[in-house]
Amino acid sequence: MTETPLLETREARRSFGVLWGTASLLLLGLPFLGRQRITVSNERITVTQGFWTRLRDDVEIFRIRDVVVRQDLYQRLVGIGDVVVKSIEGRVEETHLLKGVPDPVAVSETIRTAWNRAARPSGPATALD
Repeated sequence: MTETPLLETREARRSFGVLWGTASLLLLGLPFLGRQRITVSNERITVTQGFWTRLRDDVEIFRIRDVVVRQDLYQRLVGIGDVVVKSIEGRVEETHLLKGVPDPVAVSETIRTAWNRAARPSGPATALD
C-alpha cells in the first residue's frame, strides 16, 4: 500500500500571540519561518520545524495510543489549538505536540480516522478454527 497524504497544515501565526508577533516583526519575521509543518498520511504523522536547524519527527500511525485537543481561551477565540499525540515506542510512551494548529478538532479526527484504518484492516474476515 502506498503512502497518501491526508492533511497538510502548519502552525498558525496566531499561535504566537500579540507580544511574540510584534517581536517577530521587528526581527523581520524570522520566528515565523521556523513554524511547525504537519503532514498526516495513511502511514505516519510528520512534524518538521525549525529555520536554522531542522527537526523532523515521524510518528507511525499504528503506534498512536491517544489524541488530545487542548485549547485555552485565546486559542478558542482565534480558532486554533494544540493537538497532543501520545504514542508507544517500544515500552516508552512518547508525547508529540502539534502546536497552534488551525481547526484542531478536524486534525485530531483525521488522525483518528487514519488510525482506525490502520488498526482495523478492511477486507473479508477470516476465522482461525
